[in-house]
Amino acid sequence: MKFQNLVEFIKNPEIYKFFLVGLGGAIIILGLTLVFTSIFGIHYIISTVISFEFSMVWGFFANDKWTFSLVKKTSRPYLRFIKYNGFSLIGLGIIQVIMITLITYFGLHYTISQSVSIIVAFSFNFLMSKKFSFRN
Repeated sequence: MKFQNLVEFIKNPEIYKFFLVGLGGAIIILGLTLVFTSIFGIHYIISTVISFEFSMVWGFFANDKWTFSLVKKTSRPYLRFIKYNGFSLIGLGIIQVIMITLITYFGLHYTISQSVSIIVAFSFNFLMSKKFSFRN
């Protein structure tokens, strides 16, 4: 990446808005997974999937109305939602692989593993959202 491209990327308010929406989504995922697993006894993998869907719905509407509000959207909201959900499911796959790896091979607690995996999946989710889900 050229230095000028990096500067433009850093100046872009979308990345900061996406981060804040993602932070809200991470809190939803972590909180609901903890509740579903610790209180209701649901396996952490299943809890993560359920929590992720709640977070994904939150993320779509927040990103559509706030993060990418200045982008002229040429597709209908339900089509953007389908694209966003599709890429989010790939992000969920990334999260699950990292979580299972960290838990199985490194013995980390599922909440720590999930936190690390969310951070790793952030870049993928931003790029896919910007380039495909909310592009003009």
